[in-house]
Amino acid sequence: MDIEILYHDKFKFEQEEYLFKMYLNRIRKISNNLITKIKTEKINDKSLIKKIKLKKGTEAIILLDEKGEVVTTDKFKNLLFETSLSKILFVIGGTDGFSKEINNLCNKRITLSKMTLTHSFAAIILLEQIYRSVTIKINHPYHRA
Repeated sequence: MDIEILYHDKFKFEQEEYLFKMYLNRIRKISNNLITKIKTEKINDKSLIKKIKLKKGTEAIILLDEKGEVVTTDKFKNLLFETSLSKILFVIGGTDGFSKEINNLCNKRITLSKMTLTHSFAAIILLEQIYRSVTIKINHPYHRA
């Protein structure tokens, strides 16, 4: 499984960036080849549309949006590991959400919370849930510790 995470905004505080990198490193260390590659990138809307169009049909494109479907950790784990595609592209929405064009290009829209989150918090929570999903899959005690 290859995962790419695209986001619009930069980290405003070094503590946020520290947590982001911490979970990214944890995923890379523990994934037992469940996740072969994980990449993150800050991107603007114009480049985002091009990238999504390029990947459409070959990757699962999942938008993180406050109006998306609420998913449990278990459902999120299944979303990661029970997809027919070997690549997933997560996109964290901008301040005003996604354009109609981007919404029409995605496979799924999910929310991490019904509350509005900053880009950095959404990115951190997304990585934590990916990490948690891996630990559940490999029966690591993190999930229940």
